[in-house]
This record gives sequence, structure tokens and C-alpha cells, in this order.
Amino acid sequence: MTTRYLKYSALLCICSALVSSSQAGPDPFAFFGPSVSISASDRAQLNRGNPFAHALPTKGSEVAMIAAIPVNVNGDRLVAWERQVAQMKKEASVLAVGRFSDPPRIEDLAGLELDNGDVASIRSCRPQNCELKLAGAEMEQLRRAEAEAKGDSREAVQEAFREIVLNRVQQYLATGQIPSDEDHHTPVQPSSRFAALLEHTPFLQDRLPELTAGLREGPSRPGPGVESSFYWSKEHLARKSMVSVTHESIVRYQDAGMPDTLVVARDIFCSHYINASLSVTALMRGEGNGPNYLVYVNRTEVDVLHGVLAGLVKHAIEGRLKNATKVMTDLRERLESGDPPKNPRP
Repeated sequence: MTTRYLKYSALLCICSALVSSSQAGPDPFAFFGPSVSISASDRAQLNRGNPFAHALPTKGSEVAMIAAIPVNVNGDRLVAWERQVAQMKKEASVLAVGRFSDPPRIEDLAGLELDNGDVASIRSCRPQNCELKLAGAEMEQLRRAEAEAKGDSREAVQEAFREIVLNRVQQYLATGQIPSDEDHHTPVQPSSRFAALLEHTPFLQDRLPELTAGLREGPSRPGPGVESSFYWSKEHLARKSMVSVTHESIVRYQDAGMPDTLVVARDIFCSHYINASLSVTALMRGEGNGPNYLVYVNRTEVDVLHGVLAGLVKHAIEGRLKNATKVMTDLRERLESGDPPKNPRP
């Protein structure tokens, strides 16, 4: 009797495990493997409803991180917030942000200003020796605006800088090309540095080769089902205010194992510190009746040519890891609070 009972109990356990396995569905994090793995301790944090964040292995001047948190939202909610970038990027370090119209126009940049220190540096800005990451022709454009100003030269420089930013976006839209940064002895081509970041993010290339090709070639080849947009931001980083322009691509997927929503962003301009940056935000479908997961992966190449400042910048970027779990928690609260407030157009 005891033997028959044990056999029956074992059979029940096997059936229960099979049913549980079928209900669990595919691993929601398999999309990122094998180059980015979610450890058992990471999963334990998520199972408790908490976020996790940690650095990823890198070489040279790159820094990289992954963060994730369980969320009770679907892809429609995430897309709605992504489209309201000023609400999505509300953080203490973000000083100003604005989205570009389609097509971009100068009015979109009305709230963008360089800090006084950057404006003051324009007079001595030359190729191979400039505080701002610009092409030589752009440096000349700013110096000429200051020299020819009939009124406030600072405002003339601000207006010229907005024109430079707009021209960069327009050129990138038309050709996919980004001017080289000539602020140091060795020019830096951001597109080639971004291509290297893509190479170091193999899960995108392995799972989504068409999207990856579009990212590499620019918005002239967006790929099927890709929603493409641009925004500018000004944020505090390592004792300076950094102005950047970001190209954002949003894609929705129905296939099992793929993200419900994928948001891929690349910087096409940074005024300080950064040569190239790639970020991936994915809403992954949860297992069974559990929550979904919001996953963020970022890979950035720091401008090591700043010498002593390079260590400070890399430290500042890595320092964001300490705050990443709070950022993810705040972001979950925003997403789960409902649809975002509408941003007024400029």
C-alpha cells in the first residue's frame, strides 16, 4: 500500500510540474541571451516585485548596464508615455527636453540654451581644441555669429547653436550621416562608434537583423512597422550640462519570445563627453498570469580624449547605476498611474 501511494504521489508531482511548465510559457528574458544574462539573484529580486540593476562587462572606453522591473502595464501604455518624452524623462538631472516636429523646425528648439560657460568658450574654439564636440565648420559658424552680432552676442551664439542642431537632424534624416567631431587632434566619427556599440549588442543583430541594419544606415531605411522620432535634451553630467539629440525607434511585436514593445534610441549629437550611445527599452511579456517586465540596456562610449576628465565622466556614468533602481521604480509608478499628461507643442 505504501509503495503504491508513493508511486501515485510521484505521478502527481510530475503532472503538476508539467502543467506548471506549460503555464509558465517561454522565458521572458531569453531575447537578450546569451550576451546579456539574467542571474538567479536578479530573478529573485523581480519575483519579489523589486527592480535590479548592474553593470555589464565592457572593454576600453565603454560603459554598459542592464536594469529591469516588473510592471502591470501593456505596450500601449509604454508607447503613450514614450511619445510624451518630457513626461517620460522627468529626472532631477534632466534640465530641459523637447520633441522635434515632422519635419523638424527651428521652433522645436526654442527651449534649448547652452550654459554661459559653453557660450564663453566659443571665442577660443578651434578644430583640435574646442570645449564643444562640433565639426570645424560648425565652430566657425558659432564664432562668426558672435563676431557679427549687433546686439547681445550671447543670444546670437544661442541662435546659431540651435541652427547647428537643426541642421544636424535634417542632414541625418536626409542621408543618415553625422559630421565628425573635431574638438581633438583625432577626429571622431560618431556613426562608426555607434556601429561598434551595435556589434557589442549581439542580441539585436541576432534577433532583429532588419531593425539593426536600419539603425546602422539611419532613418532613410527605418524598416517595416518602425515608428521613428527625434528629441533633444539637456542634462547635468559630471559638472557640465550636456546637450544631446536622440533618434528613437519604436516597434511592436506579436511573436512569442519577442518584446511586446521595443524602443531603441541612439544619440546623433552630444555636446560633451560621449562619442556614441545606444539604449534598448523592452517590455517583455510575463510568464503565465504574472506581470510583464520592463528591461533597459544601455551601452555608451565615453570620450577618453578628455584625459583626466575621462575618468570623472566614466565614473559619473557608472554612478548612475546606484540610482538606477530608484529611476526604474519611479518609472513604474508613472506608467502604472495611467496615460501621460499631454505636452503642449511649441
